[in-house]
Amino acid sequence: MLRIDATAQAIDALINSGAHEAAGDMLRSELGPLSTHFGSAQVLHWCEKLGLSALLDLPLAIEAAQVVREMQGTPAIAQFMAIAQTARAHGDEIAELRALSGVYCTGVLAWSGFGDMQREFPRINSLYDKLNRRLSDEAAVECLPGLLVSRLLFGASAAESALVGEALVILVFDERLSGTARLRAAAMLAPWFNFSRDAARMSTTADALATLEANTSIPMITRVIYRAAITLAQTHLGVYVSTSDTGLNGRRVGTTKSTTDDDPGYPQWLRFFVRRNAFELASRGNNHALAAERLNELEAVENPAEPSQVLLVRYGRSRHAMRAREYAVALALAQRCMELVRALEMPDTMAALYQAGVASALLGLNRLTEAHAMYTGILVNMMPGQRLVHERMCALIDATTMLDQLELVRLTDDRLAETRLITLRARLADYLRISGGRLMSLETQTLPLIASRLVAAIFAHGLGTDAFAEGVRSQGLLPPDTRPVCWPWLLRIRLFDGFAIEGLATTVTHEGGKKGESKSMQILQYLAAHAPAAVSAQRMADSLWPEAEGDKAMRSLDVALTRLRQQLPDAALLVRSEGKIGFDISRVWCDTHAALVHVEQLRELATVNGAQAGPEMSAMTDANAVRDHAQAHTALALLSLYRGPALPDSREAFARERATFFRSQVAGATQIGLRSAIRLSDPAVAEEIVRKSVAHGLPADVVRSVLTDLQARSNDSSRRAAQLTNVFELARA
Repeated sequence: MLRIDATAQAIDALINSGAHEAAGDMLRSELGPLSTHFGSAQVLHWCEKLGLSALLDLPLAIEAAQVVREMQGTPAIAQFMAIAQTARAHGDEIAELRALSGVYCTGVLAWSGFGDMQREFPRINSLYDKLNRRLSDEAAVECLPGLLVSRLLFGASAAESALVGEALVILVFDERLSGTARLRAAAMLAPWFNFSRDAARMSTTADALATLEANTSIPMITRVIYRAAITLAQTHLGVYVSTSDTGLNGRRVGTTKSTTDDDPGYPQWLRFFVRRNAFELASRGNNHALAAERLNELEAVENPAEPSQVLLVRYGRSRHAMRAREYAVALALAQRCMELVRALEMPDTMAALYQAGVASALLGLNRLTEAHAMYTGILVNMMPGQRLVHERMCALIDATTMLDQLELVRLTDDRLAETRLITLRARLADYLRISGGRLMSLETQTLPLIASRLVAAIFAHGLGTDAFAEGVRSQGLLPPDTRPVCWPWLLRIRLFDGFAIEGLATTVTHEGGKKGESKSMQILQYLAAHAPAAVSAQRMADSLWPEAEGDKAMRSLDVALTRLRQQLPDAALLVRSEGKIGFDISRVWCDTHAALVHVEQLRELATVNGAQAGPEMSAMTDANAVRDHAQAHTALALLSLYRGPALPDSREAFARERATFFRSQVAGATQIGLRSAIRLSDPAVAEEIVRKSVAHGLPADVVRSVLTDLQARSNDSSRRAAQLTNVFELARA
């Protein structure tokens, strides 16, 4: 009571001092309570002095507020709230429902007014329940959009909004109603389609309303709002299009901003809204350069006094940083977004969308436990119909965590690792079930290292389907640096212990260099023998056609390359640039390349571990013990790839030269792994390395030099040397 009295006194004082604009703002903000306390006559007296008498003519006031919304954006929320309070004081429930609908429609477009929307949610629902049978179609097409938005944002179930959405669709297509009202209502269908993930229906509706959108009798600003809202919804739906069979029926929108947003006559909030739309299009189109340009344009028209606009720009910066894999920057920006979210009084269901930005950044920083806890909290608060992405992320973290645990256990306890494999397989199956057997661009673009590990594990455990493999390739996800053979490569080539290819129309096996072998196959051998490096085309031509004179060798190479490309699953697997030829190593696997990766890993581990510095058997730290396990198992993986000399039957000079090179590289790396394996408590790994070294044709000195060093140490080392010597001799027998 005292507050209302003080407000009335302040209005009088402002009017008397000539501060009519400030008095009008105060009157609008407290119109309902003032009408109830002092009566409509007193409020009318103030309105007449301020030129605001239309406030008490509710239908006209609502229409005027619609204009305010389209011209000013956020200020219309206060207008609609004031009208709703006045209507409530006068007992005009239909006008109150229309005004509250204006609050929600404005709020969702301008992304503001959340506190008011949440506080009025029970009221708008009770009004609709009471009045829905009495509403004319004209009134319903104005009231239902706000009710739909309210239930999308604050409702407890998707069914609540679905009932309103279906009723609104019917009204939007009712040609008897005002075109402007129908198009305003159709703009509110956009978040509903996004909410339900019905991309095909969104596109069909937009196409059906194209004629209405082009109607010159409808205000241009109304048409721009509709077009921007529909296109913005389609950009969000694109996430689901990439992970399901739902399509946009061929409808695609460009990534250029609307030309109308450069018109200085257009209101700031609308130019911001349209540029936000242009940024979303570029961002979800995975065009990082264009997205950065659009984000700069968006920031250039930002109103710093509008927290919602500041939030959207900061959120865009955070997302852009995630796509650039600048996870620390993304985290700092996402945390700033959460401060703005609280200042805007966003409810938990909406704040969860921004909290997901924090969780994603934590995941990128490999802070799995924190990210999982945050995603779990998000799932509790997430609005109905928007859970899928976050359920996927929880499943992704569960599987990644189990992968980490398994790798650690493998380095300390092989038997325990076997039991963990069962749990890992279950986690991977859960991820595939929740994801519908498809990758999502959010994972491949922002978390490629985590996604590639997960994909490799899925195929390693026999869970990857052909459709999943095709999805991996279409997303352009790069394979792990370890080059696992289980990755969905488009082409696989083996040179060790014979030449074999997988990925052509049929699996082809050739004995390298034998009479009648095609030059196309020899080109593959040459490239695989030098992978991952690209090779000089002239040098390859001279090597494969040594008798050719002049430029005949190069002409022969060009012909053979043309024929080879016709045999490959994709001609682009061969890359020719600046006189060199090589494989697209992101899609082609060679056992030679994978072996060199393991060789390099062993050398790096040996440098850290000091295994090459001397043979002394000192007490090992836990870290050194882990590295010994890693080196030993890497050596076994290397010997699984190196099954014998490269191209053993080839007559080509390059084949003999590369076979010698690989044999030397593998021998040195295996020796590093064997020294580490000897230090392990379990002798089985060292014995297996010895057997495979012999079986795969490595020089005997690989094992003998290690055994000689071992025999020179303590009695215990001598016994270990004697055991391994027996294994070595039996393997050679």
